[in-house]
Amino acid sequence: MGELGQFLQAQREEKGWGLDEVQARTKIQKRYLLAIEEGRYDDLPGAFYARAFIKSYAEALDLEPEEVFAEYEHDLPKPRKESVELPTRAERSNKRASQENEKKNPVLPAILVVAFLVAIVGVIWLMNIDTGGDIASEEEEGDMDIIDEPAAEDDNENTEEEGNGDEDAENAEENNETNGTDTNGDNDNGSLTFEEVTDGFNSVYTTDSDSLDVTLEFDEDTDSYVDFREEPTDDGSIVETAAAPSEASEQEYDFSEYDEITINAGYTPALTIYVNGEELEYELDPNERDFQRITIQRDE
Repeated sequence: MGELGQFLQAQREEKGWGLDEVQARTKIQKRYLLAIEEGRYDDLPGAFYARAFIKSYAEALDLEPEEVFAEYEHDLPKPRKESVELPTRAERSNKRASQENEKKNPVLPAILVVAFLVAIVGVIWLMNIDTGGDIASEEEEGDMDIIDEPAAEDDNENTEEEGNGDEDAENAEENNETNGTDTNGDNDNGSLTFEEVTDGFNSVYTTDSDSLDVTLEFDEDTDSYVDFREEPTDDGSIVETAAAPSEASEQEYDFSEYDEITINAGYTPALTIYVNGEELEYELDPNERDFQRITIQRDE
């Protein structure tokens, strides 16, 4: 048993609390609390969980976590942090702009086709005028009046057809915008909607987007930790884990293959979450509840 574990156990017993009481106050499973008291940090889900769990444990005992960390630094596990090279904000912005341009580019061929058709109509119109002029030169002046009138009527008909074509194109574009689609038929990115809070600390949100991209933005030098689970339970299968690096950064994850994902966040005051590029607004105040679960469900 480590010195830190003995200290926390003594403080708990001095208050007359059992592990069940600490579990209820911290929302940390009793088996993890017992592992901390016995110094079995390898039994925790990951090494980086230890500091966050100990911090919550100390706060539940009305202790100052920083003083506890300073006193028992030699007994704390040292999580290994892998350096992750992440793209800068400018690179991400350029990438998104490039993707948007790629989506808009298919509109260009359609414009070229319309311009080509207009050119053909113009050529035919000019040919009709030339033909009418040649015939008129061979006929008498009385016949010329008869020939010129149909030419004028053709001119008006062509002008009306061009005007109707432009009007139809504008109406089609307005209909596409009203229906929430562009000229390529692409849907928008959807929106994030808060639904309810379950179990007192699990906030449920829905998104109507086809994708489920999650970005984590950590503050510098924090004890934030995150794991992603298929179900919002303590025994839910963990599919990804993340911990705050030594410097402030962002980490991106794609969960589009899942209909639902739960973000198990250990220290939310230093963590900003984005879902499909939209910042998630915490329903529960992070300063009052630093440990939270956020479940994102795809509403298809």
